[in-house]
Amino acid sequence: MSEQSETKMSIDSNIPGWLLEKSESMAEKPSRSKMHFMHKTVKHISEVFENDLISEKHAGMPLLLQIIDPRAKVLIFLLFMVLSSFTANLMILMILAAIPLIYAKLSGIELKSYGKRIWLTVPLVVLLFSIPGATSLFVQGTPLFYVIQPGAMGLKSGLYFSFNGITTALRLALRTGVSLSFGFLLLLTTRWCHITGALASMHVPLVFVSVLNMAYRYIFVMSAAAVDMMDARLLRTTGKLSAAENRKFMGHSIGHLFLKSHYMSEEIYDAMCCRGFTGKPVSLAQFKIESKDILFIANNVIIALILIVGEHVF
Repeated sequence: MSEQSETKMSIDSNIPGWLLEKSESMAEKPSRSKMHFMHKTVKHISEVFENDLISEKHAGMPLLLQIIDPRAKVLIFLLFMVLSSFTANLMILMILAAIPLIYAKLSGIELKSYGKRIWLTVPLVVLLFSIPGATSLFVQGTPLFYVIQPGAMGLKSGLYFSFNGITTALRLALRTGVSLSFGFLLLLTTRWCHITGALASMHVPLVFVSVLNMAYRYIFVMSAAAVDMMDARLLRTTGKLSAAENRKFMGHSIGHLFLKSHYMSEEIYDAMCCRGFTGKPVSLAQFKIESKDILFIANNVIIALILIVGEHVF
């Protein structure tokens, strides 16, 4: 017997037998751990901070929208949002959907990532949920294709998707996407403090502006607390967790965060009052309308007027 084998046997004889036994979890073929929900939760919460970093990165670039006064951007984007809500023309809605893409490209924003964040989220869900409403059960019109032929299953006229129904579903999805596109574009190209400062200078109620500022900061404070809770639980957990344990932990975590946010809000408000807070938000940014802002407003107003006129032409 070799010296190496003798050494191994002597080591094994000094180790308790229960340490050498393989547990059932180790003997099983590795599979997706039920702890993966913790990793996913931490990842999704971390995306909140990632989005803020992306916004700060783009907002600091000296490009087209970044150099425009925030008040001008708020007014123009709000104008396009209102226009998309009132127009019923699909061609106009598609043009309105293309405008933020052009502005995003000129402002240094990657179109692929920007398009995924907008059109593959809420507008897609709205379109999918609107498809059942595009059938002849809800919207009558010219049949495009039949799901159930006339006379089958007791349906005299059958079940079909009508042209009016499909256009209605597309209209809802486009309106949602246009509003999200302009709103997200404003957040990407403007710092949050400048947005709220612009709203305050436009005589928006100060209570509303203060609530927006506090809510924005609370999102990151609570997200950081949630990440710490998930990391602490992950580091203290070994093996697999059952679905019931996962639900129990998530329920306790949500309740803890709710209580923590309640107590923290009172402490923060007392600290603000001790530092002289009077209810009026203070901004260090000084806004001044320049020639480039006037040109930006004039060009977009002209575009909006052309689209309004084109509502009856296309």
